[in-house]
Amino acid sequence: MKSQICITALLLLLLATSAMGQIKLTFTGVLNTLHIKLDSVKIINVDKSCDTTLFWTDTVLSLNTVGLNDLISSPGELQVFQNIPNPAGEKTKILIYLPESSNLSIEVSVLNGKQVASLNQELKRGYHSFLFTPQGAENYILTANCRTMRKSIKIVSTVTRHSQVCTLVYNAAENETIILKSSEMINKFKFTIGDLLDCKGYHNGISAPLQDAPLTNQTYTLNFSPTGTPCTGILTVSYLGQTYNTVKIGTQCWFRENLNIGTRIDGVLEQTDNGIIEKYCADDIDANCKIYGGLYQWNEMMQYVTTSGVKGICPSGWHVPTDADWTKLMAFLGGESLAGGKMKYAGTFDAGTGLWAAPNSGASNNSGFTALPAGGRTYNGSFNSLGFFTDFWSSTIGSNTETAWDRNLNYNYGNVYRSGFSMTYGFSCRCLKD
Repeated sequence: MKSQICITALLLLLLATSAMGQIKLTFTGVLNTLHIKLDSVKIINVDKSCDTTLFWTDTVLSLNTVGLNDLISSPGELQVFQNIPNPAGEKTKILIYLPESSNLSIEVSVLNGKQVASLNQELKRGYHSFLFTPQGAENYILTANCRTMRKSIKIVSTVTRHSQVCTLVYNAAENETIILKSSEMINKFKFTIGDLLDCKGYHNGISAPLQDAPLTNQTYTLNFSPTGTPCTGILTVSYLGQTYNTVKIGTQCWFRENLNIGTRIDGVLEQTDNGIIEKYCADDIDANCKIYGGLYQWNEMMQYVTTSGVKGICPSGWHVPTDADWTKLMAFLGGESLAGGKMKYAGTFDAGTGLWAAPNSGASNNSGFTALPAGGRTYNGSFNSLGFFTDFWSSTIGSNTETAWDRNLNYNYGNVYRSGFSMTYGFSCRCLKD
């Protein structure tokens, strides 16, 4: 009992006077097998209720950690330190101090004595770390043997997902530094080894989540590949300096992103037949076109012809969808009352999980259409509804020669609405394969 009290007191003393180290978490992104840049990564420490955000070009989170040097009072004694995190998650780290270079034997058993993992390794004197993956919610006994010395610890696991086998692997020599917990960073982000981190990366308005409880340096690849299947033989389309992904929905092949081509002009100006493709960007901000695509008046999108199904500003082999094309898509997705949710990208701006305003009703993006709330340019040159609505033009004239049919998605409903709008409005354009 006295020795336990002495060790506890020594730990507290060393925590107050210890040297600093680091754990580095590196984030990368991938979209349909292509590596992409991350606009930002938000990291929430679920266990500490704090968060921090990385912004491009900074994609590495360095966690300042407290190190304990010369921990043991008896340098000739084998030491096995309690696993971190404790209770164990899907993996947990165990540190062992080896007083001399020799063979280290480790066995892990459940309480009935059945051995579930073992390891034998020749190691040098010093601190060494090992990673243990429990099979499920069990109590385990880890025993280390070095020559005539023997030490054990009890590992409690709360894992609910059972794996096939337990594993015990050598991790690294710790250079006689035991990493226990982080210091408080300048931005108040706190971290203890094994804390659960909820990470979300962002790229062009789309987010990708990841959760982990890191024990050592880690590199995380965030997958931004949307739901849905690319069109057969047409994974992407390169057009006027932009690359668009495709998605097959029923028998139709769509662009997965809104068209974004042309020269930006201010919203107070009209787009004209001057031989230059012109676009609006929401709120006259160029960056919004990179996220939401361009906004086009009907005649500019149609390139000043009125034939339904025309190529317009789409690339060769593609066309501006007709009213009937949109109707076919709605029918495949279960009708207008359900299709909107299946087309909208999930998550909300309020929760930090997307770009739609809450509640983003019905949003699942099951179709892979990945609709974003681009808003629109009104007939008087102002912008509205960014984050709340999006409208997609059809190439079909409406109930009179000054209107055209469109489809509207709303943050507050899972429906799709068919409306006829003045051609002077600026809305989004999606391209459909011929």
